[in-house]
Amino acid sequence: MDDLFDSKSPEKLIKEEICVVYVLYFDEAKGHVPLLIYPFEEASKLKDNKRFMRPIKYHPVWFLSVEEQEPLDHIDLEFKGHTFFGKKILTKSKRKKRRAGLQEETPEIIVVIASISNDIAIFGDELIHLITNEIKEKFDDKLFKLIECEVAKDEIIKTPEIKNIIEEGMKIKKDLNNMIHKIIDNYFQNAIKQKDTQSLKQQKALSYLALKGIDVSSISDTKKTDLFLNIKLFDPSKKAANELAPKAPFIITNVSLIEDSQELEITVQNNTGKEIKDVIINITHLKEFFEKEIMEQEIDLWFPEEELLFISPIIPNINEYLFFISKKEGKEKILSKRFDLKSLKN
Repeated sequence: MDDLFDSKSPEKLIKEEICVVYVLYFDEAKGHVPLLIYPFEEASKLKDNKRFMRPIKYHPVWFLSVEEQEPLDHIDLEFKGHTFFGKKILTKSKRKKRRAGLQEETPEIIVVIASISNDIAIFGDELIHLITNEIKEKFDDKLFKLIECEVAKDEIIKTPEIKNIIEEGMKIKKDLNNMIHKIIDNYFQNAIKQKDTQSLKQQKALSYLALKGIDVSSISDTKKTDLFLNIKLFDPSKKAANELAPKAPFIITNVSLIEDSQELEITVQNNTGKEIKDVIINITHLKEFFEKEIMEQEIDLWFPEEELLFISPIIPNINEYLFFISKKEGKEKILSKRFDLKSLKN
């Protein structure tokens, strides 16, 4: 198959964008329906393009419930040089459903997917989290009207009531599009200030953004003013200013695969410089996009610089494991890390 992004418009346009955001809902009759594809004004011109929508249609986020997805925070799919970061959320609904057994108040299933080049995939985790949080906070009670608008567009006869529904929905779509634009614009301008420029991945991402016209001058060495920020793409010895590399609250200092006892050992250090109270450690495994918990442990008190060892059994024929540190209250994730046993064996 030809490369998804090598042919002419609209695929060529997608390649030129730093980030493409899809907001979709699950229609009882039609399946996955785009409500908005940022930065393009009319999603209907793209939704019928099978090659363009292929990674969206088959994204694994559709196959998980909101509850099953929660421990994973978001679901990713790599396809043709891009990573598609996906998250499913539920929003309020007053829409009359088109399937028997569903009530008007049955929540709408909304999927948000952000597609960015693999060159800047290190920004995807924070970006999808920020976008979905803002959509949930500011459009939770409005998205059903946007869905009603899409349904109304299919009506053959446009009564005055239907026209009003479409008009209201298009206004909401414009507001949502503007919000996403501001989020992406502000994020790429500001997030780079807080990244570690010693990382080769980070240097590559910064070079990519610079080529796209994003202002990354905020992290340049104050003593020099080279156009490319004095960052040598393949020079890992480049030192960044201390303020540009904020401390990670926890550091994984060692990961070991103990084949004799079939156990995974993970050593983590409290790097905050203060005592941490009431956190929960979870280790889960992944199989065919589904997650199952193996271990949960509560930590009442974790001293500064203290290293703790967590041991999990290895499940036969399972190679991918997830490690989480969360706050006990509110279950906010502080650290999440994915391990592949195949790489540990090498």
